Parts: sequence; C-alpha cells; structure tokens
Amino acid sequence: MAEETGVNEMNVIIVGPGAIGCGAAATIGDNDHTVYLLGREYHKEHFSKKPVFYKVGDKTISAKINPIIMDDLKGGFIKPDAILITLKANSTMALVKEMEEYLPSETPLISLQNGFIAQDIFDNTSFNNVFACVVGFNSVLEDTGVAIQTTDGDMIVGKIKSENTENTKDDIPGFILDLLNHLIETKVSQNIISDVWMKVMINSTINPICAIGNLTLGELGIYEPGLKLGLWTWRELVHVVDALKLRLNPFQGILHPEMLYVYDIVSYGIARMVIWKMTGDNKDAVVSMLQDVRSGRSTEIDYLNGKIFEIGSEYGIEMPVNQILIDTIKQIERGELKPSKGLLNKLYRDYIMK
Repeated sequence: MAEETGVNEMNVIIVGPGAIGCGAAATIGDNDHTVYLLGREYHKEHFSKKPVFYKVGDKTISAKINPIIMDDLKGGFIKPDAILITLKANSTMALVKEMEEYLPSETPLISLQNGFIAQDIFDNTSFNNVFACVVGFNSVLEDTGVAIQTTDGDMIVGKIKSENTENTKDDIPGFILDLLNHLIETKVSQNIISDVWMKVMINSTINPICAIGNLTLGELGIYEPGLKLGLWTWRELVHVVDALKLRLNPFQGILHPEMLYVYDIVSYGIARMVIWKMTGDNKDAVVSMLQDVRSGRSTEIDYLNGKIFEIGSEYGIEMPVNQILIDTIKQIERGELKPSKGLLNKLYRDYIMK
C-alpha cells in the first residue's frame, strides 16, 4: 500500500467486490473517501452489515462502505467523481452499457482489469474519459469482503486515446493518481497501449498454462513441460506484435519481450532463468484463471489468448499452441477435462514434442 495522500474527499464507485475491488474499497475508504461498492443483491446485504477488509502483510485495513446495485444508480442521486472497474473482463461490457444510461459520459472510468477491456470501453461506449491500469501485484479473495494481497508490486496507469500517442502525467488527473496510490504505488505510463499489450502477453502465457496444469507460479517455474509450452506460446504472441509493429515496454521496467523469445539452446537457457526468477519470487501465487477454474467460473481466455489469436488470424499468423490452450481451457470450463500436470504434459507431448 502506498503512503497516504492529501486529495479531498471523493465519491468513488468501485465495480466488483472481488479481490482487487475489496482491496481498493478498503484502502480508499480508509482514507476518508465515500466508497460505493457495486455488486449483486447478496453483496448489498452483506456489506450493509459488515465492513470490507484488506490484508497487506501484517496489517489489516478495513472500511465501512456503501453497497449498491445497478438500480441504485437510477435517478442520478449518486454522482461519482470516478469509477474503478475491477470485474472480470467477460462481465464488463453489458454492465458499462447499462451505466451509460445513468452517468455522464465524462465520468472517469478506470479499468483495473486483464485484457484489452479499457480499449473496448473507449471504442464501444459513450464514456470518453477512460483509463487503463496494468496491475503488477496479486491478491486473492479469502471470503466475501475479505481480500489478501499475496505479492508485492506496483501499478501503472494511462489514458486511452483515439490515437496511440504517448501519455504524460498531465493526462492523468491528480486525484486519480491519489486514489490509486491508496491501493498500491502507481506510476504514469508513457504508452499505455504498449504496457497493456505486454501484460496481456504475460497473462496469456502464464494463466492458461497454470490453469490447465493446476500449478502455482512457483510450480510452473520448475515444471519443464509447462515452461516449454509457455515459451512456445510467447513466440506466437511476439509474431503478432511484430505484425502490428508495436514496440513493447519492459514489464515493471525489467522484463523485456526478447528475453522470453526462444530460437536456440542459449536463448532457451536465458528464458528459463528469467521465468525461474519471475515465478520464484511469487512461488505460492495462484493466477486468476486458475482461481476461476477451481471455483467453477468462466475464465477470461477469450479476452487474453482469444483476442490475440483473433488479431493474429487477421494477419495470417499461425498460432497452433495458443489455439490448443484456448480449446483446452474451454473444455475445462465445460467440465469435459480436469486440470492436472498430466493434462499439461499430454499437450506438451502432442504439440511440442511431435
């Protein structure tokens, strides 16, 4: 959690009482802002009686918040200074479309989500003040209204624009940075499109592999079939980026895209060491897609590998490993397959070793 800032009291709607949503609600509410947590009817009942909690290390932050459902936005009685969206990407567009009916188009919308969903909101709704965040830390929901930050990290934010131009600090209103800094140290992206693409590629490499193999990040780092499947996935994703002529920023200023691109035995050794380092620092972390699989929820595969596969197809790029990852996750979602190391090993033998 970042240090407290001096922003005046704000009215903030947080959409989604998941792990990041609860973390944002607790930390922002704890700093004397008025927080409205948008969820379902049972969330409204729960939070009308109990505060929201966020555990960071040895510290537990709590705040009493105002639980609401979509109907509470009707009539314009709630006038938010900002909206933080923390839903799964696959649950977002229908809700944002409904919010269009009740809120001014200039209301700042800040997406703390996976995938390219912030760009989708900007392109397909009337909201014109849309910001994307690249989240560089993990958290999990321990219970309703109780979230735990499981890894350290930071966050970057940038404004989505009609043209892919560089961001400056002037593009981000100071109060947005202040609100985000209550949750985690947040910096301004110089090119948010580049940063989002890099994070989507990382998620598209790690998330489905861990979900199919039922692996934590630490287990992925030492499981050879998972490592090699991930690195082959990365190769295909890089080919799409090259076709788009995108220049990617290093993730958290450290991970450069070429570090994971394998073309010979030496580059494989370098890539393996990088992944060992990345995953070893967060060895017990459970990625969001595996959390979804374990809970029987739909995953965000269509907004990660699926979206890049769609773009790659438009450029005639073959992506067989990504295709099998997408198909396998969908079979797991339908209950036709169970995640396991054995399943991951079979994919490795069938599609890498053949």
